[in-house]
Amino acid sequence: MTLLSDTECRFRLLVILALTLVPLAGPGIAQERGASAAQATVPAAAEAGGIRRWRLLGEAPVPLRSAPNEEAAPATKLAPGTILSNLGCEALAREVWCTVAPLSGGPRGHLPVAQLAPAEGPDGVVARGLDDSAARAKRGDFDLRAEVACAQNPGEPMGRCTIRSARGSGGDATLVATFQTGFRRTLTFAHGQFLRGNATMSGVGTDTDWRLEDGLHLIRVDDQRFEVPDRLISGE
Repeated sequence: MTLLSDTECRFRLLVILALTLVPLAGPGIAQERGASAAQATVPAAAEAGGIRRWRLLGEAPVPLRSAPNEEAAPATKLAPGTILSNLGCEALAREVWCTVAPLSGGPRGHLPVAQLAPAEGPDGVVARGLDDSAARAKRGDFDLRAEVACAQNPGEPMGRCTIRSARGSGGDATLVATFQTGFRRTLTFAHGQFLRGNATMSGVGTDTDWRLEDGLHLIRVDDQRFEVPDRLISGE
């Protein structure tokens, strides 16, 4: 039997180790490292402190996919500039996809993050995290108070009511309007847009109309009408 020197033994051991480790440098590890790199750039959801809303990029309508891949059926098509709620993103096949929902209503779906940009609100702020204006309004923590034109009943001329505003960032706000009769209605805004009024005994708050004219939000919720200055929502 031939005895090997210490040097030869060490050399053969290194060769065996090298051959054993070769597969670790193959495609599997490369893909894993690629996924890790993509994972590091995944934007956080709003509930985790990420941006609150996206703006859709491009110059033509974009399909909102029903699943996070290019082969998935489109849930709808979205126009460039559409504002979307950020519901979270994930890295899939080395591409980051985000779950979104149109702020103005419609189905939720998925878009590649490359088609999205952080949405700057009408106050010039890119809002992050969840809006807390509703919670603040509920506990009576308001920023502004004003007397505005309003009407409580159909056919009634515009009178005056008190509005208190809990303002968030990015054009988000929760307003509580109080008529002279004591009737109250909560008005919710996001990104400077009126979204809804709360349900009351006199109406469910889903029959609404809204437009912005000359710095006034002209709002109808069920039978009530309001003229709300923009400064109560996203102005100075």
